[in-house]
Amino acid sequence: MSKSHVPRGGDVSLIRSRLRAAPGTALAMAVLVLGTAFVTAVLPRAVEAYENAALLQRLTQASVAGRSVSASFDVNGGETGLVSAASLESDEEGLRSVFRPPLSSVLRTRDTVSGVRSLEPLDAGDRALPRPTGTVDPQSTVVAQFDLPRHARLVGGRFSRRLSDPHRVEAVVTDRTAGTMGLRAGSELHLRSSYGSELTVGITGIIRPDRPEGPYWNAERDLRAPTLNSRAGPRGGGPEEYWHFTVLIAPEDAWRMTAYGDGVRVYFHHPADPERTKVRDVPALRDRLDSLITGPGAAELRDSRPHMGEIAEDGLSALLGSFDEERVAARPLVLVATVGVAAVAGIVLLMAAGLQADRRRSEFALLRARGISLPALAGRLLAESALPAIPGAAAGVLLALAAVPSENHVLPVLLGSLVGVFASLALPLRAVAVSARPVPDRRADLTAARPSRRRDVAELTVTVIVIGSVVALRRRGTADGGADVLTAAAPVLVAVAAALVLLRLYPWPLRLLARPFARLDGAVLHLGLARAGRAPSMSALPLMALLVALAVTSFGGSVLAGVEGGRDRAALRVVGADARVDSSTGLPAALESRVRGLHGVRDTSAVRIEKDLSTPSGVRYSLVIAGPAAYGRVVSSTGTGAPFPSLAGDGREPMPAVVSPGLARAFERDVLIVRSSAGRTPVRAVATRDVTPALGTGEFVVVSATDMARRHARAARELSASTTLLVTGSDLRGPQLRAVVRQVSQHAQVTLRSEERASYGTSALQSGAQRVYLAAVAAGAGYSVLALLLSLLHNAPQRKALLARLRTMGMTGRGRQWLAVLEMLPQVLLGALGGILVSVATVPLVRPGVDLVALAFTVRTPATDLSGAVLRTDAASLLVPATALVVLACVVLAVQAWLTGRRGEGTELRMGERS
Repeated sequence: MSKSHVPRGGDVSLIRSRLRAAPGTALAMAVLVLGTAFVTAVLPRAVEAYENAALLQRLTQASVAGRSVSASFDVNGGETGLVSAASLESDEEGLRSVFRPPLSSVLRTRDTVSGVRSLEPLDAGDRALPRPTGTVDPQSTVVAQFDLPRHARLVGGRFSRRLSDPHRVEAVVTDRTAGTMGLRAGSELHLRSSYGSELTVGITGIIRPDRPEGPYWNAERDLRAPTLNSRAGPRGGGPEEYWHFTVLIAPEDAWRMTAYGDGVRVYFHHPADPERTKVRDVPALRDRLDSLITGPGAAELRDSRPHMGEIAEDGLSALLGSFDEERVAARPLVLVATVGVAAVAGIVLLMAAGLQADRRRSEFALLRARGISLPALAGRLLAESALPAIPGAAAGVLLALAAVPSENHVLPVLLGSLVGVFASLALPLRAVAVSARPVPDRRADLTAARPSRRRDVAELTVTVIVIGSVVALRRRGTADGGADVLTAAAPVLVAVAAALVLLRLYPWPLRLLARPFARLDGAVLHLGLARAGRAPSMSALPLMALLVALAVTSFGGSVLAGVEGGRDRAALRVVGADARVDSSTGLPAALESRVRGLHGVRDTSAVRIEKDLSTPSGVRYSLVIAGPAAYGRVVSSTGTGAPFPSLAGDGREPMPAVVSPGLARAFERDVLIVRSSAGRTPVRAVATRDVTPALGTGEFVVVSATDMARRHARAARELSASTTLLVTGSDLRGPQLRAVVRQVSQHAQVTLRSEERASYGTSALQSGAQRVYLAAVAAGAGYSVLALLLSLLHNAPQRKALLARLRTMGMTGRGRQWLAVLEMLPQVLLGALGGILVSVATVPLVRPGVDLVALAFTVRTPATDLSGAVLRTDAASLLVPATALVVLACVVLAVQAWLTGRRGEGTELRMGERS
């Protein structure tokens, strides 16, 4: 053979000819790479997009002070120089000098709010002012806020000016304050401090805020409108109400207020701009704020402004801290789904390359026989693969950049490029692997192939990695955001290890079933099992794809089930039943009978709770006095703990009681002296329960109300006064229940379990994480379907040829359809059942290391420690995807067999012979 006839790896004409000969394959590869690159590139942008949206919502909904960097200091009568305009302007400049990037870039300078306010509210004794209860004088706070004329317009009178009289100032009030307090331009107020000094305030104008929702009018409280406050009346009487309002004086007169009461407070609020604050800056912002509060920034501020004190720890620092904790805790859960999708997508790309390499094995052998080297063959296949893969990856990245707005460009482009490179290299590497050592034709199916030592080592390595990742996840967990890719890949690695084990076991049941079915009449079952045993050894890839996809899908269902279950349990722990009525002063005896007659009420239990009791050793607990029968029905109805035991006593000391585990250790010689309002009562523990419906948290003792009244006859009337009514039922209506309760008790509080459950609303951060998680799970499910279809299409020519031959031999169409289904059904069932088993095993394996509190509750939820939000196996997420895959495979195979029968035998037989 002449040298000119040796194929060259860079021959463009041969590559062009190949692409023209199989345009469908190239187009399919381009579409597959495009979709994979899109999913890979869009995930990080989607995560950043929902995190930015959640941060924007958190900042927008927060108060001005809650999203500001604030500083303040107090000034008394001897330091009036600190309240001068020049001094305050200098302090403001000093604060801004320590606000370095990125903090300085997110603070909105034009919304800075600074001013001076009196520390002590002053009594307004003018008789013309309104008094709701007729006895308590209104109180007023005097505020001097800078740049007032720029943020308000006059609706009457004029703005205040500086006066020379030290005991008199001019002020303006808002229109809402004027309307409520009966003030107008020309009114005069006489404000008196607790030390007896009096200040005369002349109202010179009524103003209306230009932007009442803006930072200027919301950084400090009570600027826009008066508030109605209350205080306890004398000698235990009812509450007394009074008005509190604000008057705004000129900043030049602020120094006068240092002589009244406890002095004044100078404040500076620097609100963050929600539009400028991005998630990528949160770690740096937190570091800078920590420096300003307790670090070098705080020391620099103290050196330059010793009187300034410290930057407040609340405000923007607290907001970013809670947001970052919630974000970091939720991210590893999204990472689990992301790793799962990446694994399934990678397996599908390898499958596509492997199918091409196996179909072109004879072509590679011919090229090798003509003298092409392995590097040249790899180079030609690399160019051939890159032509559809690289443009597909580029198109996928561009679609991802256009689909989700985000400033994160580097990571999506990098991930999309990796997909393109991976897809380009898969076919050349596989071709080199199959062409490096030519072997004679032989059976390479699952039942005939013998595992090599390399395979044994590889599978052992995977097993060790799986064990290590599961152990790491159980020890480190995701609660502190410490999970990395290895721990997040635990479900994926468990699925891969299970696939390897199942492939090892797969031939054995087929061999056991082949012999008995061979003795049966008919060839369908025998041929179906024989064909199933002839499945190619590369079936490991589709099986891995199915198992990984099912594991990730079911893991997502377990996450959502754990979130919902945690919220349900938290609501039940807080309320104790389907509804609850509480009153610290006692509930009327007639209330229970009236509530029992309401629609949907199934049962009630009135209990008396006495709190803040303690044992001799100092253990704090609550005493629950209840009717054992009714209380036991509540426990059984709500499933709160184990069945309630009988508390029937024999009339002798001590009384039987149900106690909490922590209190059970405080018993001395099995007896505890309970010191209640009725007196000393010795009790003995007959059962221990972790929870009880009457109390959400804390240690407790539950005793029988009947026995308690019998032992303390003198206090029987007091003991019969219940403080809590537990209500069970379905479709309870809150307005109806509250209306009945208000008719008999004005001080009782009604809590519904459904309303408490609804209060655990999903935040934007949680809903965004769940949406990304579900999207990732959906993508994984799509790739699993694609892997199944690729597996079915791989043997399609041979299957068509076999069915055509069987048709010529007289097999009916229904028999051919059953044969086509039975040929692949064992593999599909293996994947479905294996996926279910892997999912069932994965949940308890990784449950201790996955904390769902970040997804179940917000940082403001008070019941996170009651939730028990843990991974829980969800039957729907286990059975529905697996069943859908089996049904899809059966339908595809049956349709293929039907189409083969309609097209005739000749073409299919020739195709089978050629293949």
